[in-house]
Amino acid sequence: MTYRFLACAVATLPFTPLSCAHAQTANITADRQAVEGNILPPHVVTTIASANYPKPQVQFSQVPLPEGKTLIGPLAPLSRLLADKGIYLRFLAVDEFAGSVSGGQGRGVGNSYALPFGADLDLDRMIGLKGSFIHVSMNVSKGTSLSADHAGNAISFQTRYKAFQNLRLAALAIEQNLFDGKLNISGGRVSPLTYFNQSNIYCTFQTNSVCFNPAVVPIQDRALGFFPYGTWGGRIKLAPTKGFYFQAGLFEANPSLNSTNGFDWSTHASTGHQTAVELGFQSSSPKARRPWHLRIGGYHNTSDVTDPYLDSDHQPRLATGGTPLQHDGQAGWYVMGDAVTGHLHDDVKRPVTVFGGLIGSTENYVPFKEQAIAGVILTGPLAVRPRDTLGLVGSYIRISDRQVNYLQASRIAAGGTDRVHRGEAIFELNYGMAVGRNVRISPNIQYVVNPDNFLQPRARKQSGDILAFGLRISVDIAGLLGMPAMK
Repeated sequence: MTYRFLACAVATLPFTPLSCAHAQTANITADRQAVEGNILPPHVVTTIASANYPKPQVQFSQVPLPEGKTLIGPLAPLSRLLADKGIYLRFLAVDEFAGSVSGGQGRGVGNSYALPFGADLDLDRMIGLKGSFIHVSMNVSKGTSLSADHAGNAISFQTRYKAFQNLRLAALAIEQNLFDGKLNISGGRVSPLTYFNQSNIYCTFQTNSVCFNPAVVPIQDRALGFFPYGTWGGRIKLAPTKGFYFQAGLFEANPSLNSTNGFDWSTHASTGHQTAVELGFQSSSPKARRPWHLRIGGYHNTSDVTDPYLDSDHQPRLATGGTPLQHDGQAGWYVMGDAVTGHLHDDVKRPVTVFGGLIGSTENYVPFKEQAIAGVILTGPLAVRPRDTLGLVGSYIRISDRQVNYLQASRIAAGGTDRVHRGEAIFELNYGMAVGRNVRISPNIQYVVNPDNFLQPRARKQSGDILAFGLRISVDIAGLLGMPAMK
């Protein structure tokens, strides 16, 4: 089973639509996955010297150091001095609110925030090691969750909510670029989904079905680790041309570390390893009038997976009370993409970006089996506000057969009779308002059809469709203070 995901990924090639999200070889700058609040519109690209490492908490409004110009902010003189020495700092604050008015297992509100911060060290400037960098990211997340505390569904309305709420080391990576950046080696205390299945457009949205990473299947199935839960691992990326790259990574699987502060670097509780591969195709120039990206990947986790429904004798576990059946690992695949299909009033600064794709697991004993995504983002929907965005995204997620059987058995045991649905659909409509260069406010409406009740499996009634209203506020503190990003 170790290599099934490779065959699965290759088999999808002939049937792949042109719709992948990201992997811009020359501009993978700083976690386009989240931008931790999407300070700038998704088409705005900040080029940095360390273009191959997607640093999870870099904000796009933090501009590169201007040549011969004065930075604005109280720490600008100190920041310029540090940047001249190869030290670049970043700091962001993101708050997300969500409140439901109908549906779920209960109505309520949740509010959570995250304070990601870190540093990027250019070792060429510091000690003369060309193409070498060190990246450090810290994170603290606090708050409450609409899903966990009220609605009972697994896929959160707030990406910044974390079950473990503490200050933690999120990433510590060493990076080396060789052959003019065509070969990149990066590793340390990192997470797979920092590198794989990435795009700068996903966190235009607040729903966790898309942001940080539209990877409900591998994340909910615990197949691939995600920020801020780093383990030992690394990735090699080869980009022979501007229009193509290949990358592969190997990472420790150790979910016991999620509850720590990130400084426990032992491997004694490791459950296996995670592997991922990805092929990327894209427009050869990041300045193309209609840029596009296509990404095809596969992944595998060797850790044992507990069957949600059957016992070791392959009988319903809730009825027998037997020992859970254990499975040998899991694997999956994804095909994702995006493309600029046009421009509002033929203005290149106001692109219309469509994106989407498919994600699937090769196993039927994991919680989620498949996910399909489609969305559109209008940048500059109003001519007088060219940096605003208007976004709409839909995601259909199918629950695995074993998980459906478990939820149905749990409902019957609790005295309920409602049928458990095999799939749910999640939609979000939002408007991102740029308030100056360093603040972004994004009100949104989220709607969930046939929501799951994973967090309350013994609920007697099927959850009603959920209508929720949300609000995200992102503040680029580094930008306000005058701290430049790497150029």
